[in-house]
Amino acid sequence: MRRTAVNMFDSRDGRLRALKIFNDVERSLSGYLITVTIINACVGLVATLVTWALGFPAPLLWGALAFVLNYIPYVGPGVMHATLFVIGLLTFDTLWPALVAPLLFMAFTFVEGHFLMPSIVGRQLLLHPLAIFLSLAFWAWLWGPIGAFLATPILIMATVAADHLYPRQQGTLPD
Repeated sequence: MRRTAVNMFDSRDGRLRALKIFNDVERSLSGYLITVTIINACVGLVATLVTWALGFPAPLLWGALAFVLNYIPYVGPGVMHATLFVIGLLTFDTLWPALVAPLLFMAFTFVEGHFLMPSIVGRQLLLHPLAIFLSLAFWAWLWGPIGAFLATPILIMATVAADHLYPRQQGTLPD
């Protein structure tokens, strides 16, 4: 597919520009996926520690589930909160202990999803956290959870392509 897209351009300069765009998109998306995977591993570790400390059955399972579900913004953590609450109701005799794990996890994922993730990803990829949030809101509105999952990669691809197609001119001040 890459070769076909590059060969669509007639001129050598056009093909080189397309190759540079593809290479930069690949590099940026790889960095994004590595960063998100590390952050999600930390979310899974926190979920494992919280469920282990509170006496939930199979804390490693909850950590793995939190790790995987956190790839889907907003929806994944929401499913995890509901699952922790249901398992808490089945595990404990009263309501308060059943609420502790979902509340702790909810507080952690709120901070992670609204502050840590946008600032880390934005700093690494030179994207403003507001741009990430607006992209997430738009694509989630348009395509639902699939759009939320693809919002940041689409923004990364668009930003890389725009930077190559419309390079920023260094302005000089008049003497």
